[in-house]
Amino acid sequence: MAEEESEFELEGFKKELESLFVSCSSEEYGLQSKLYCVRFCKLVEVYSGRWQVPLPQLQVLQTALCSFVQASACFPSDCEHVCYTLSSLALSAFELLLFLNRNKILQDPLKKILDSFQECFSQLERHQNIHLLQVGQIIREKGPWTNPILQAILKDSQLPRDEVDRYLSSEVPVFFELRVRYLLSSEMFTEAVVLAKTCSQHPVAGRHLFFRQAYLTCLLKASLPRHMHEEMSDIDGKDAVDIVCNTESEESDETLLALCTAFLSQQLHRGDMYCMWDLVFIWSRLCLRVNPSKQAFLEETHRLLLSATNIRSIFSFIRVILAEVSQELLGLLIFTAEIPAAIFVCSDVMGVVVVEDDVKSFGLYLRSGGLA
Repeated sequence: MAEEESEFELEGFKKELESLFVSCSSEEYGLQSKLYCVRFCKLVEVYSGRWQVPLPQLQVLQTALCSFVQASACFPSDCEHVCYTLSSLALSAFELLLFLNRNKILQDPLKKILDSFQECFSQLERHQNIHLLQVGQIIREKGPWTNPILQAILKDSQLPRDEVDRYLSSEVPVFFELRVRYLLSSEMFTEAVVLAKTCSQHPVAGRHLFFRQAYLTCLLKASLPRHMHEEMSDIDGKDAVDIVCNTESEESDETLLALCTAFLSQQLHRGDMYCMWDLVFIWSRLCLRVNPSKQAFLEETHRLLLSATNIRSIFSFIRVILAEVSQELLGLLIFTAEIPAAIFVCSDVMGVVVVEDDVKSFGLYLRSGGLA
């Protein structure tokens, strides 16, 4: 029954693709690449979204690729809209292949589908799309998990570093990112940790912050604070902010707060002011989301500042305290030019001693547009 339903859906999909090809063509301008590619991607998304298992989704991609081969003949080889669409199709195919083992890939109906993919890839070769070319190679290798170097990495086996680096250089980082994401979603945390760590140490893939982000999150969840702080030691404020922001859509507020607090504690201890305000602001938002109590917020602020080695760290915390805890105090003290009083009130709340020079410099900061 499911097979008949799938075939019926595919027939409807083919007809919509044919209709799209006709509607986006005109005698005067030919096939309009941007319009066609946008609508094409939307159709693929709609039809593949009707299924929750890989096989019918791969059949949708097979139908889409065969149709796109015909349409792409009308476009120049360097068309950016075609490039984006081919990358989207390739990455979608790769994500689905992650669910399949070698035995399934070698058997019908998957074998026929993947053979069809390869035929389409060869006809689209003139576009030299890196994602498409690499998925073609991965299919020839019988899937995304079969490489012996990858298998050794996942088992945490000792390998010569040059062999590991050579393998990691053979694919663009996004393919390894998708593998790590798959392992995490499948709760294969040991394999996810070792692959993320290995990628983070690669000279090219290591520039991709996702691997540090995934590795740190796994260490946090595994309650390994010493390892986590060691791994954080060379991460600057900007990267810390990016990692926390990029993780927001994937983790709970509690996990985000723990990660942000660890970054902030480390930066306070180092006395590093780079991106301090951004980090403090994000931390304050997360802290109040997890626990709206203003008293608990002040207590946590006090605890953090006890590890500060740079007195200027207080300035960022004063801003959030004035914003979050006492709007009346902000209006009364700052707008009546009693800035030193505001600073001393906040420092007293936080249990931190400030000196006159720091008060003066922060007062200048406020008046120049920081808060006032």
